[in-house]
Amino acid sequence: MTDLHEDIIVDLLPLYYSGDASEATRATVEAYLAAHPGFAATMREAMAASPKLPGSAAPTDGVRTIKRVRSQVALRGTLIGLGIFFSLMPCTFIYAHGRLVYFMWRDAPGSAALYAGLALVAWAALFITVRRSNKP
Repeated sequence: MTDLHEDIIVDLLPLYYSGDASEATRATVEAYLAAHPGFAATMREAMAASPKLPGSAAPTDGVRTIKRVRSQVALRGTLIGLGIFFSLMPCTFIYAHGRLVYFMWRDAPGSAALYAGLALVAWAALFITVRRSNKP
């Protein structure tokens, strides 16, 4: 352990103190700190004096956060897709033999209004979802 430089141990200390270090790294740091008690005392004082970062989370919290973000992104994608689909449906038309044969707003206004209402619901749900996730 004597061939390790202090700078290497200093680089490993954040992982060591956060609990994210592997067993080999933890053993290396502990052996170095045991061999250099003055350095160990200085590092303990420095870590005690340093402020705790508000965003530091346990590894299980990170996995939960990733799953939550994935589900939010999937929900947003679904709502955008539904919003686009329902927004375009009332504009459905059939053009055949040189003339407009069918236009949903003209020929099926009830269906067009239903699709427009569903589009409004999808866009409102997306807006609410985005606003909720952007709150601090």
